[in-house]
Amino acid sequence: MRRFDFRFQRLLELKERSEDQRKAELGEVMAVYNRERAKLGELQQSFGAYRRAALALPDQRVDPALLGINASYLLRLQREIGEQREHLDRVESVVEDKRGKLLEATRERRVYEILKERAEEEHRREVVRQERIQLDEIGEQLYIRRGSLDAEDHSEDMPCSN
Repeated sequence: MRRFDFRFQRLLELKERSEDQRKAELGEVMAVYNRERAKLGELQQSFGAYRRAALALPDQRVDPALLGINASYLLRLQREIGEQREHLDRVESVVEDKRGKLLEATRERRVYEILKERAEEEHRREVVRQERIQLDEIGEQLYIRRGSLDAEDHSEDMPCSN
């Protein structure tokens, strides 16, 4: 019997490569997202630290120049935090886009895998059917041979009337 040959094997391999490529793209974008998120966390920590430092010194002598510098720095940190959040939102939308593309690639690959599984099952059934047909033919031939041998044995046992 011939071996199983999936006619869409090349397409399945292409879909698998496409899915792998989409996984790699998503991984790269997720790395960027994680870096940007860490950067936002650092900015928020800096903002909190400078704000707590400014509030912790009420009983000391206040230098208006330092208060102005601290207030300016806090405003700058707030602006940077806002910009970082916007940037993070853009990166997050790219992440969602890449996830969607990966999901679609996975679905496409899965369609061909299901087709392959069905084709393999059909091939297996056909192999079993062909084996049964061959076994039936062998059995039939054995039965016929035994029948002819039995007939020959019976003809030898009978006396000839010449």
